[in-house]
Amino acid sequence: MSPTWFRKDIDPGTIITLDQPETSKWKVVKRLNEYDHQLDEDRHRLGFHLSFACTKLLCCDPEDDTKLAFMRIYLQVPFRGTEMDDARTRASQAIKRTPQELIAYQDLTQKSSNTPKLLGHKTTVQGKSGLVPGGFAVWLVWEMVLGLRLGNKNGPDAFWTLGDSEREEIRVSFMKTFAEMREVGYLPDKTALSSLVWHKDSNTLYFIGFRDCNFGQPKGPVVAAKWVAHYGLAIPNSNEWLKKGWNQDTSAWKW
Repeated sequence: MSPTWFRKDIDPGTIITLDQPETSKWKVVKRLNEYDHQLDEDRHRLGFHLSFACTKLLCCDPEDDTKLAFMRIYLQVPFRGTEMDDARTRASQAIKRTPQELIAYQDLTQKSSNTPKLLGHKTTVQGKSGLVPGGFAVWLVWEMVLGLRLGNKNGPDAFWTLGDSEREEIRVSFMKTFAEMREVGYLPDKTALSSLVWHKDSNTLYFIGFRDCNFGQPKGPVVAAKWVAHYGLAIPNSNEWLKKGWNQDTSAWKW
């Protein structure tokens, strides 16, 4: 069982203050998940140095509970097996790091209208009583975009409950937005319906989820049907579309 690294200062009702690009305050509503990426000594010997954990929180504006957003906190954690070592030993592991998720949201906020906006962030170092004294500690908050999330990891996908015409409308919007995302140089963590949010009133399709985002996407030709299938916006009748030299026949696909 993975350790729980975030034991304090994130209880519901806690106010967290960020300082970039300006001061902002956020109230914790709910803890959503935790991700553990603690390195063991074998991987450290191979040259890996990034040992960290992060937690995702649902939060809101303290003065407006309806203004919801997501917060992620990143902490450097000690290498496995050194957790009980003295502070000086753990401090020797300290490094500076800007999470790629923060880099992505900073860039996308400036260049894309189809991704959540970065609402605030803070980068600092852990104190003498920290897990890794002098190690990185990073907070970021991004908006919760309005709309229908098209995929569900734990149940039926909302996309397939929509009518034929709306599904086609979403596919058209997807290919336009997908091309724009590739030009900016980012794609979300997963090629799945759960990475897409559809706001029907504004005819806007959002791409979400950039913790492990894909940087530097190639600028070459796009086979539209393949990407539509990868994201679950169509269901192929076989695996032929995955093979080299596919004839691009989609007549038997579920649309």
